[in-house]
Amino acid sequence: MYRDFPRRLESLATLYDFTEEILEASDISPGVRFPVHLAMEELFVNMVKYNPEVETDIAVEVTVTSEGKVTVTLIDDGGVEFDVTAARKVNIGAPLEERTPGGLGIHLIQNLADDLDYTYKDGRGKVIFTKESGNEDV
Repeated sequence: MYRDFPRRLESLATLYDFTEEILEASDISPGVRFPVHLAMEELFVNMVKYNPEVETDIAVEVTVTSEGKVTVTLIDDGGVEFDVTAARKVNIGAPLEERTPGGLGIHLIQNLADDLDYTYKDGRGKVIFTKESGNEDV
């Protein structure tokens, strides 16, 4: 299913409900639902936060195969290029007071998703991630 969401943080509840309805109808386990919701929320928030001058909606598509593979696509039309697949230095072992802010959300997405892809062309960024049933380690 496909839907456009207004580019604002208030859209998160509607985005969650949209996705949850699809995952529930497909009988996706909570162990898969949680990382899907977390990754999607992090990506959506980043698209809103780092492109404050952009007014276009963010397109979201969620599909589930008969085998339980969940694929989520987020399209940011007008946002700046930001490759979520690029490796980042995140010291998750350091005490909080010694950590440098930023990068932890993307690090989480890279570790939660079974597949993660990013393309950017003509001002349009597209992130696609998948989570498969059976890969429920969070």
